[in-house]
Amino acid sequence: MMIELHNVTIGERIRNVSATVENGQLLCLTGAAGTGKTTLVRAIMGFIPIDGGHISIDGELLTPHSAPYFRRQTAYVPQHLSLPEGYTDISTDYISLLTRAVHSEKPLLIIDEPQEPLDEYETEKVDSLLEEAVNNGKTVFAVNDHLSENRISL
Repeated sequence: MMIELHNVTIGERIRNVSATVENGQLLCLTGAAGTGKTTLVRAIMGFIPIDGGHISIDGELLTPHSAPYFRRQTAYVPQHLSLPEGYTDISTDYISLLTRAVHSEKPLLIIDEPQEPLDEYETEKVDSLLEEAVNNGKTVFAVNDHLSENRISL
């Protein structure tokens, strides 16, 4: 799947962001805390509206009506996952969630950065998993400051 952002604007922090992630490619989103990285990820997932520009996936505009269709084809790792009370048998560990996403049958991965900083071993594991996903032909949009792949900064 291919993701295209064309002059995407969301609030005051995200202004005219444009990028393309081709099939089987990794795009790393970087930026300081509070620059809107998670906001942009949530917009790509169709969870929040954008104020300007557009987002398309495989040439189709992402709209409130098309977002559920695209989410079914997407493995999403949020910044933080909390479960409702009583759900304790599902791992909410960031690397476990990323591992499941990478090994899923989903062609598109949207990966936010973890809420808590990772140690050196965990950082290497995340980077290795993202590279594995790309090597397996997945399209990956990831908030990641460590890889030197195709990058955009907020």
